[in-house]
Formats: sequence, C-alpha cells, structure tokens
Amino acid sequence: MKMPKLVQAEIALILITLVWGSTFTIVKKGLQQVSPILFVALRFWIAAAVVAAAMPGQLRRINRKTALRGAVLSLALLGGFVLQTLGLRDTTPSNSAFITSLCVLLVPVLGFSFYRRKPPWRTVSGILLATFGLILLLADSSDFGLHSGDFLTLMCAFLFALHILLLGRYVKSSDYRHLILVKMLCGAVLCSILAPVLETPFVVWDSYFVFYLFILGVLATALAFFVQGWAQQYSNPNHTALIFSLEPVFAALFAFWILNQGWTLKEWAGGILILSGILVAEIRIKGKPQAWPESPIRAR
Repeated sequence: MKMPKLVQAEIALILITLVWGSTFTIVKKGLQQVSPILFVALRFWIAAAVVAAAMPGQLRRINRKTALRGAVLSLALLGGFVLQTLGLRDTTPSNSAFITSLCVLLVPVLGFSFYRRKPPWRTVSGILLATFGLILLLADSSDFGLHSGDFLTLMCAFLFALHILLLGRYVKSSDYRHLILVKMLCGAVLCSILAPVLETPFVVWDSYFVFYLFILGVLATALAFFVQGWAQQYSNPNHTALIFSLEPVFAALFAFWILNQGWTLKEWAGGILILSGILVAEIRIKGKPQAWPESPIRAR
C-alpha cells in the first residue's frame, strides 16, 4: 500500500528535526577545533556547493529581484547562525535548542509589529507560557542574571524569526530553490570576509571535524532545506511548526547521550514551559486555522 504524500512529508519533517536537534551538540564539540565564524563559513560553503551541484545551471537563471531577496534573507540567517554558534561557547546544547525554538513564537510577534497581523489568543497564551519558561531556564539562581551565551542565543532566535517572516512573503513570488542558493552563497562570502576581522581564525582538521562538517553542511543545511521545501507542499505550516517544536527535545536527548549533560529541576521546568507554550500556540482548534507565514525554514 502506497504511503500518502502527507504522511511522507511529515515523516521527512520529523527526520529533519532530528538532524537539527543533533547539531547543537555537534557544534558544541566542533567549537573545540575551530573559531566560531570560520566554522559557520565552512558550513555555508559546503551547503552552497551541494545546492549548486544539485541545481546545475540554475545560478544563471536567478533574476535580480530574487538575488536581492536572497541577500536580505542571508543577512538574517547568517546573523542567527553566528550568534547561535557564539552562544554555544557559553551555554549548553539543550539550553540553546530551547531558546532557539522560541523563534516559532516570535514570528507572530514580529508579524504584528511589521504588518499589523494580530496574533490569535492561543499564540499570546503560548508566548506568555514560553516567557515564564525562558525566565526559569536562563536565570542564574545565584544572581538571577542571564549568561552571555543564553543572551546571544535569544538574539539568534529573533533573527531566525525575522528570516521565517521574510521568507514566508518572498516564496510567494520567488523560486525557493533560487533563494536557498543565494542565501548559501552570500552567507559563505560574508562569513569569509568577517572571520579575519572579528576573530583569529583557526581550525584543527581531523576525521571527527570532517564528520561534523558533513553533518552540518550537507545534512543539516543543504539537504534539510531542500527536503523541507518539498515536504511543505503537502504539510500545512501549522503541522510543520508543531513538528519543529520537537527539536529541543531531540537536542536534550543528544546532549545527554553524547555529553552526559543532565538538567536541574529548574531547567526541566523551564524547558517544559517553553515547549508547552509552543504547543499551545500551534495546536489548531477544529474549523479555526491559524495564519502562519509559509515555508518556515529554521537554522540549526
């Protein structure tokens, strides 16, 4: 019996989320062998090469309008990647994943700010729950302050949300494959320019680091973006966002499995509140679909 396209699409989205969940731990380990911005640059160059190889001749077909849109998206996406990578030096993979997942809730907030789209009450309730969870997750019990890595990751979530919002508008009149190719190329070039300016680039090559780059560049960036683009032809945005909310759960499991990194009761409570907020915002009441920007692509 042939599996329905919707089932195929949502299985594909779950697998993408699983890959993205693993990347927080992979980046954390990889940062022991490479400077952060150079790490992002290598990831983008690999992804750009894979995307270009998968679409031979497409670069010449990209029009000026799509190129400009891709460049704008690249700035938001690149900023999110860099802040997330820098933040992982001073926070845990689990914390980073839960904080990054807040971009799912920040999209309607930015949508209201930019386009006056009033979010439904479920989204507002979810934001409040997630905010309380964020306070529990990020607050240091000794001085009730934010760690620098957590703050950088929170800023990364805002940029990823902006990327989702802009992409949802751009894909209506631009080929998503061309947007992805421009984003990857612009990100690779910009990171290569910024790396020697903002840091002292270094890299220690070995088989483990090559494996990290393969996972990040090929699977978590190039392949994941393409599979997601295909899957969202059959799965509606609400289902997609709900599936993506599993990412911090997978990240916590990988952090426990690979880094033997457990959580305190306060951190578990904060993570559960954040995940609950996302679920409350995303669960659809029958007959009342929730508006959401199309093709919410996230950086992992």
